[in-house]
Amino acid sequence: MRKNMQRKFIYLMTAAAVCTALLTGCLEGAAADWEDTLPAVETESSRPTAVYLTEETTESSPPITFPDTEPTKRTAFSETGPELATTTTRKSETAASSDISTVPDVPNVPISEFTSTTPLNLATTTASSETSPVQTSPSEKSASSDSSSLSLRETYSFSNSSGSSYETTGYLDTETSTVGAPAAASAADLKRPYSYRFLDEKQTYIYDEIINAAEQYGSSITFSSDKSIASEDYCDVYQIIYDDEPSLFYLDKKMQYAVNSSTKKLASAKLFYKYGSSEIYKMQNEIDAEVNKIFAMVSDDMTDYDKIKLFHDILASTVVYDESAPNCRDIYGVFVDKKAICGGYSKAFSYLCSKAGIETATVTGDADGQPHMWNKVRIDGKWYNIDVTYAVSNESESSYVRYDYFCVPDKMLEDSRTVYEQSYKYPEADSDEYGYFAQNGLVADSWTETKIILRDELIRCSEDKTSPVQVKCSDRKVYEEAVYNLFDNSSKQALNIYEEAYPDAENKFNTSVVNFSYDATSLVIKLFPEYD
Repeated sequence: MRKNMQRKFIYLMTAAAVCTALLTGCLEGAAADWEDTLPAVETESSRPTAVYLTEETTESSPPITFPDTEPTKRTAFSETGPELATTTTRKSETAASSDISTVPDVPNVPISEFTSTTPLNLATTTASSETSPVQTSPSEKSASSDSSSLSLRETYSFSNSSGSSYETTGYLDTETSTVGAPAAASAADLKRPYSYRFLDEKQTYIYDEIINAAEQYGSSITFSSDKSIASEDYCDVYQIIYDDEPSLFYLDKKMQYAVNSSTKKLASAKLFYKYGSSEIYKMQNEIDAEVNKIFAMVSDDMTDYDKIKLFHDILASTVVYDESAPNCRDIYGVFVDKKAICGGYSKAFSYLCSKAGIETATVTGDADGQPHMWNKVRIDGKWYNIDVTYAVSNESESSYVRYDYFCVPDKMLEDSRTVYEQSYKYPEADSDEYGYFAQNGLVADSWTETKIILRDELIRCSEDKTSPVQVKCSDRKVYEEAVYNLFDNSSKQALNIYEEAYPDAENKFNTSVVNFSYDATSLVIKLFPEYD
């Protein structure tokens, strides 16, 4: 009996083990088959739903800002020493002496040109291409500590009440391909900046939507899903608008947009303004009043060159360079506050030219290694560089407008400036026909011609006691020879020019002192006579 029971137990145990093994194999096989045949699960987060920025979302999302790449400070506003100056004495008074008398201060002359607080001594140098006596200009200083980085990307994720997740992104990237320059702008083209004509269909759509909303002080934009807009396009277009639409002086650098979490395409965007609508209206009226004063000076017989020079001179002579001013980067700061940095100057110049029907382009890049902004302007079918910031000497009584960077070709700037790459190509400037010195017969092709121009200009300027007396050399060889001959202690021919001009000068000047400056980039030499 016991044996039979043992056998039954063994049989039962064996059968149980076999069943367990078979059952385990079946379950494993069934599980694999079952997982393979499960239908796709449609989750809430993958459904293409509309995206809306809620007040809660806006408050919880950190603000996104572009890095500033505008300001460039010129040393003229941070240093107090005299401009490069040498004091020479009339030969008739110092026949046996080579002593140089004390250098008088030359207050409020642009220190951004070569600067020295002591007399120049080039007695040991010779005028040759191998041992040039010319000393180059110091680099311009940065106007602020703002970042000059070319790219920034920060992403912030959040969820709305339905559980769908979205993101806002701030992005700036100028490393894009370029396309060729277009033909001359039509009247319709001038309503939008030069860069607008290079936008593709999607970018044009974004641009127009932002402009339409901003001009009405709208707070949000909803983009059509049919456009399938990438966030990068929005960021690129917003940057162009911020740089190239001076009339939107009230548009904030901060931007925010929503992206569909499924398609990753733009759904909506929120606009931010520096001021309320009533304040913007008041500020625009103030701008209009100042701009109308400028255009009251424009006559029907003025050429485009005349208008450009008028705009250039007014901005350079009435607006102080001041990086601490609250509106220094926009046209309100220029026209109303009368304080600006390079971004403000260039935007104001574009604003005036656009109203006058003159085509311009805003250029961003580096000047002597520092972030800077200037303009290109079209005159009679040719493009020129024009830098209003560099036309500002200072805000004092003895300030003057500098024309060293007025309507100059790209070639003149190639050693001191670099241009940030854009999604479009800036127009080439290869002419100096409308440069100030060419237009006024102040370009010298030789040392002999340099002397003649300076003498004649001394006589002419003496009529109104104006300063400086200046000449531009046609090339570096002429420039180096002129600088050496004029100011080297062994030559001091600047003194001879003063003495030659003295008898014919309507208002006399001191012939024993020569204050001067020169710029190795523009090849311009200046004399500052001391009138009696």
